[in-house]
Amino acid sequence: MTNAAKGLALALIALTTAIGSAEAFDLKLGQSPKLVPTQVQLGIIPPPDNLCPGPAKLTAWVQTNVPGTLDILIVRKNGQVAGPYAVTTVKGGNGVVIGSYTRNLVVGTPIDAEYRVVVAGTQAASNWVPLVADC
Repeated sequence: MTNAAKGLALALIALTTAIGSAEAFDLKLGQSPKLVPTQVQLGIIPPPDNLCPGPAKLTAWVQTNVPGTLDILIVRKNGQVAGPYAVTTVKGGNGVVIGSYTRNLVVGTPIDAEYRVVVAGTQAASNWVPLVADC
């Protein structure tokens, strides 16, 4: 085999290896990486002085590896699930790709519950966050 043929053979092997490695990470030549949530957070502001009836605010933040839209679910520790709600992430000035969902609530009855946010179809979830109010 000539040096040119050996070089071509090595180049083909390297290209085949690179393509196989890219597919192993859900990458294909010329395509963007798959949208993956990297961090999920939940914040709940209870009614003033934890008294009801009163306003409360729930905000979920989702960070991803690339900009895109994904669905979140709001889960109560007793098993109730609300959603899905679409969250669109965008790249910020500091390079963080983040999106949020906000929901204003009116707490009208006593509540002592915990909630978390889950990204639909993934294992990504926030910590449990309490919502407590007395009437």
